[in-house]
Amino acid sequence: MLLSVRGKHLGRGGAVYRAKMRHLKSGTVLNLSFRPVDKFEMLDFDFRPATFLYQDKEAVHFMDNRSFEQISLPISLVKEVVSLFKEGEVYKIKYIGDEAIGIQLPLKVKRKVLEAPEAVAGNTATAATKMVKIEGGIEIETPLFIKKGDTIVINTEKCAYVSKG
Repeated sequence: MLLSVRGKHLGRGGAVYRAKMRHLKSGTVLNLSFRPVDKFEMLDFDFRPATFLYQDKEAVHFMDNRSFEQISLPISLVKEVVSLFKEGEVYKIKYIGDEAIGIQLPLKVKRKVLEAPEAVAGNTATAATKMVKIEGGIEIETPLFIKKGDTIVINTEKCAYVSKG
């Protein structure tokens, strides 16, 4: 079982570590307890570059940049970030052994603004923003000066506007 662990130490009596663990393949979350004497095997992750090809109803498809083989990842593994993928861009696929288990996006990506409402004057006592639609169909909150056709930089962790690119 491949698990990702975040723990909390409880110090009364015999020490016990309670951990929320996420199965790296299925994404299910387990709540487990461990003692300090319990042993675990360390997993070695490997990241390999792959070019995004396309997406269908069940999976996203990449081409390994070294072997030119096609790699498919279930949508369930990448559902939070699938709309940030762009055809032809290179991403890092996470492997354990020869099995692809996830993806690592760059911290920032550039996307073109497809739809942007006109800026409305007034009500600017605080930072004035508006919602724009970018490539991939995502709506992002941006400053008023962003227009249709502009390229903007998006933080992939927060899915938020960073700067005009």
